[in-house]
Amino acid sequence: MTREEIAIAIGIDRDTLAKHYEAELSKGALERRMEVYQGLHAAAKRGNSGAAKAYLAVEPQMAAPPLRPDAPAETPAAPAAQKAAPLGKKEQAQADALTAPAGTEWGALLPTPLQ
Repeated sequence: MTREEIAIAIGIDRDTLAKHYEAELSKGALERRMEVYQGLHAAAKRGNSGAAKAYLAVEPQMAAPPLRPDAPAETPAAPAAQKAAPLGKKEQAQADALTAPAGTEWGALLPTPLQ
């Protein structure tokens, strides 16, 4: 159920639901996502290539903790660099393969690609 549906079902406003039950809602959502990822992983291990692609397409997302009211404001980011020309499918796949371990918790486990 969506949070809106839950709020309607128990007869409260969505903001009230989020205010008082955010931890429980987040925990439940995380548990459901983990069940889905475990199912994809199991299907991928059985040879389902679609499940393998879907499982590998998921990038772990880390959210920054909320700012405290007394925390100093962050400095603005530098202007974005000029965009490069888009790569073709094969070139993009090769570039992705070369940088796959960079910035992931699996970086130490994956061998460095040959160039």
